[in-house]
Amino acid sequence: MKIGIIVHSQSGHTLLVGEKLREKLQNGGHEVTLERFQNTEPPEGPQKPEHIRLDHIPNAAGYDALIFGAWVQAFNLCPGFHLYLKQIPDFDTNNVSCFVTEQFPYKWMGGSRALSKMKQFLEEKGAKISASGVINWGNKKRDQQIDKLVARFSSQYQT
Repeated sequence: MKIGIIVHSQSGHTLLVGEKLREKLQNGGHEVTLERFQNTEPPEGPQKPEHIRLDHIPNAAGYDALIFGAWVQAFNLCPGFHLYLKQIPDFDTNNVSCFVTEQFPYKWMGGSRALSKMKQFLEEKGAKISASGVINWGNKKRDQQIDKLVARFSSQYQT
């Protein structure tokens, strides 16, 4: 199966989860592409959605399955991910999973809301969400959260 993992990662936390997913899926015999995009340096002052620029727009076409990752900003989905989705065509696969990472220790501190927004935006592009999750970077059990998410996501693609 050809799987695309596309992550919007500034600090590298979301990218790390994407890398663990890629490793697990490749070990399962899948052809996996991981692509990271990020915001370019923001203008001076507050980072408003209308001022965000992305370093590039990853292509989401041509995959049997897609996994998206993004981060929580100000208790909501980072606006750069929404900007990315506005710039790509609707998906040619409906087999989509998604996750968010947040600094706070509990998903109710913005992660749940961000994930809900992410799902909404992906569904507007034609996605059918098969799995989702929140990784709480400040939680003592972060590594277990990542392992569980990787196992749950990868179990969907067992051959």
